Amino acid sequence: MWRRTRRILVGLCGVFIAAAVAGATYQWVATRQDLASAPPPGQLVDVGGHRLHLWCTGTGNPVVILETGLGGSSADWGFVQPEVARFTRVCSYDRAGMGYSDPGPSPRTASRIAGELAELIDRSSVAVPVVLVAASSGGFNARVFASEHTDRVTGLVLIDASHEDDTHEVPPLARWVPLLSSLGILRLMGVSFGPDPALLAAPVQGFAGATKFRAAGYRAAADEISHMPETAAQVRHSRRRLRTPLVVVTGARGADATWRQLQRDQVELSEPGCQIIAEQSGHLVQIEQPQIVVDAIRAVIDARRGGVLDCGPGSAGQ
Repeated sequence: MWRRTRRILVGLCGVFIAAAVAGATYQWVATRQDLASAPPPGQLVDVGGHRLHLWCTGTGNPVVILETGLGGSSADWGFVQPEVARFTRVCSYDRAGMGYSDPGPSPRTASRIAGELAELIDRSSVAVPVVLVAASSGGFNARVFASEHTDRVTGLVLIDASHEDDTHEVPPLARWVPLLSSLGILRLMGVSFGPDPALLAAPVQGFAGATKFRAAGYRAAADEISHMPETAAQVRHSRRRLRTPLVVVTGARGADATWRQLQRDQVELSEPGCQIIAEQSGHLVQIEQPQIVVDAIRAVIDARRGGVLDCGPGSAGQ
């Protein structure tokens, strides 16, 4: 009986190992095919041991840096970037592991990401000071950067950005994401963290699709999620009064009273500051109402070029 049981257990282990090898091979081959079908549109910049993908268009100053939310990529700005490029230079980039960027060291906290962004700016042709535009959890990275590098930031736009006083529970599944992604299980199930490529601008859908199921992207997103409480603490600790124009863009759909209050609180980060409510948008304002984001960026740039911060009719200021 023991011999028979042992043979069964050995057989099951063999089946599991074979399935794992097949899944890992499937993930590796499919990823290579995806990336070969749509090479990165920008450049890969070494920031000290790994490279970040930076995609710049347009000319002029100040340069606008676009920071996406959790699980997103530079392709998320496909509606916004071409319009901003009409009046200044604008650069979207992929955080470590996301999009076309190489994986980076853990933990993926706001402080580390802000430090890597500083290196990216230093090692590329991006002129400072810059205007930072950040969506969702990317707002944490932008805020830490703005607080720690005040001389390198000339304006800030926060798009339905996360707040340090919101709840930041770590889902139990996060610890299993690296394994599930490496074995191709999440790819096979069609699970991804970023926006559906079909929702993005047509010219960038191929870029989003090519990087949608990268194991590095899953791991980076899970790492950011797992360290979100630490990130929130870093943002809280670094919070200070800024002296650059700030526009807070808030999606109205699905926003409860607590979220609206946290959004309003971020207007107080800087003087001058104002808030724009995107009435027809949920969380993804840059995709659902991109012109509002473009107008907010233009308002910040106009204010830095000698004007007054004007967020338009219906906006709320300090």
